[in-house]
Amino acid sequence: MNLKTVIGAITLACVGVSSTPAFAQQAGAQQPQGWMWGFGVAASQDVYTDFDNRVVPIPIIGYTGEKLRVYGPFIGYELFRESGFTLDAQLVPIFAGYEEDDSAVFTGMDDRDFSYAAGVGLNYNTGSWVYSLSTNADILGKFDGYQASARIGKRFRINNFMIEPSIGVNYQDSNYVDYYYGVRPEEATAFRSAYNGDSALNTEVRVAISTRQFLGGMTRLEVGATFFDDSISDSPLTDDDTALNAMLVYTRFF
Repeated sequence: MNLKTVIGAITLACVGVSSTPAFAQQAGAQQPQGWMWGFGVAASQDVYTDFDNRVVPIPIIGYTGEKLRVYGPFIGYELFRESGFTLDAQLVPIFAGYEEDDSAVFTGMDDRDFSYAAGVGLNYNTGSWVYSLSTNADILGKFDGYQASARIGKRFRINNFMIEPSIGVNYQDSNYVDYYYGVRPEEATAFRSAYNGDSALNTEVRVAISTRQFLGGMTRLEVGATFFDDSISDSPLTDDDTALNAMLVYTRFF
């Protein structure tokens, strides 16, 4: 298990916890504040050829204040709140990339590094519906690009459980796709052609179930699938156009 795998799993857990409507709907004075701890497990696929599926245990530490939220490497600061709208400034890790020894398909290629991005997120809650828009750009100069996403979800409460299906799209610009899925001319071989990645619009579906029934904290199970654009699935580095993921997380305030 390499460092990227661990950081990526922690990132998925932290972002999942911080973005859940179960937390968002308790915003403002009613939202619990202070330090939280937790643990979980994340399982994920990748569309890279012969890239092992990952199952990783996750430690979680976070903080929620009146405006500041910190969940591991994910940091958000509320800039505006009015009539169901919230606007946040965000710092988010970009867990992507690979090391040469992760798969035989990368032999002779330079590593592609994870990065960190800054951006904003706009959310709107009305009744049981949740709408979100976000965008962020690389600030470490790894891929020198940006991403943007839009998502719509609906909450259903059944007894003490919140069920949250959602669907969204994620746009990744050509710099992002080319860096993580492209093959440079000097990396091309007889079995791996050069490839210049174009921008991608991926589709994501998720279902999350959360409850405060167990052990005095928040338990959340989320399963999802990402359907990748042709500009990613056509890369000589990939062998599929769909990736599945699942995550189980428990968090509790100190």
